[in-house]
Amino acid sequence: MAILLGAAAGLGILLAVLGLRPRPVRAPLAGPGARVYASDRLHATTRGATARIGQDLNKKSMLLQDARMVDRDLQTHALHKMSGLVMGGLGLAFLGFFAGTVLGLNLPPVVVVIAAGVGALGGWWLPDSILRTEADKERILFQQVSESWLELVAQLVTAGADTFAALMSAASYSKQPGFVVIRDALRAAAAGGEPPWTALRRMAEERRLRFLYPFCSALELAGTTGAGSRQAILAQVDAARSKAMLEADAAAASSSEKMGAPLALIGGAFMILMGYPPLAGVLDTSSIGGL
Repeated sequence: MAILLGAAAGLGILLAVLGLRPRPVRAPLAGPGARVYASDRLHATTRGATARIGQDLNKKSMLLQDARMVDRDLQTHALHKMSGLVMGGLGLAFLGFFAGTVLGLNLPPVVVVIAAGVGALGGWWLPDSILRTEADKERILFQQVSESWLELVAQLVTAGADTFAALMSAASYSKQPGFVVIRDALRAAAAGGEPPWTALRRMAEERRLRFLYPFCSALELAGTTGAGSRQAILAQVDAARSKAMLEADAAAASSSEKMGAPLALIGGAFMILMGYPPLAGVLDTSSIGGL
């Protein structure tokens, strides 16, 4: 059993290293006598499995939105999941082997196999959790960037610029990734003859940016019904400002509540420190003896 576990661990580590190692593309050898290397076969198999898993992951809308939010290819994410699967299973299997051979623990093979399976499942799902966390952080940052972009749009509109030209001009003021994404979406809409709210709504749906939906709806309403687009943009900017102020006030109130307990402890410690010397003088042994 120990030999089998060691062989499986070595084979899994070898497959993971060969799958993660970049290799140059070789031109196919013509002729019936062409040699096919084992490493090429293994690399082709790994690439095929990665592509197939990437196609399966592409069907999951939320995972696809998270991957687009962090600008990650699903095939790369599939490779991370395969590596986590192999390393998680082999890691716990190696720990079981180490505990049985070095520490002298008599672990049943079934326990080792179950632990390896749990580790493999954990390694398979861990990249999804990491991707979701990174995507949520990027969405918060993108929300702040979009609020700054709307502030610039409002300033340009207030100065008398055209409404739809102000959207592109404001997105061209910075090379921050959020501004670049907005600018590319507006350029693609202009090149395709689409209105800007269509491009912004598509970008919001691809990246699950729900905070952009009210602005897209207001911009579409102003552009299709002939209502004042200037007033719609300014109203959305005012709403974003109010929301930011409310969130800042809530964060400040939460911080104040969290500081209540430490301040109470500090006050209690100060009272004990100030009251200990006279109390110690009263309870001194000589004073008690005199009494």
